[in-house]
Amino acid sequence: MMPREARRSGLRGLMEQDLGLGQLPERLDDELRLAEDLGLDSILVMQLIVWIEVRLGLAVPDAEVDPRALATVGSVLDFMGELRPLAAEGKG
Repeated sequence: MMPREARRSGLRGLMEQDLGLGQLPERLDDELRLAEDLGLDSILVMQLIVWIEVRLGLAVPDAEVDPRALATVGSVLDFMGELRPLAAEGKG
């Protein structure tokens, strides 16, 4: 499992580079709310989930993910901590 601070760093990179959020607080505290504090709407949260899989190599389950359950930085970090690495394709 990726350490929490490594997940936090990866999340910051996704938000700044892939979602183009730019000016984020110096520290992404667990209590920061994605919508109210960081300006993410539900579409950006869904894009963030896709980028977690694509850029960080974490397998997001096919089951429907409710963006409302990912309300804070801490809840996203917890979500990331439950994910497994993507299986290498073409092996076997």
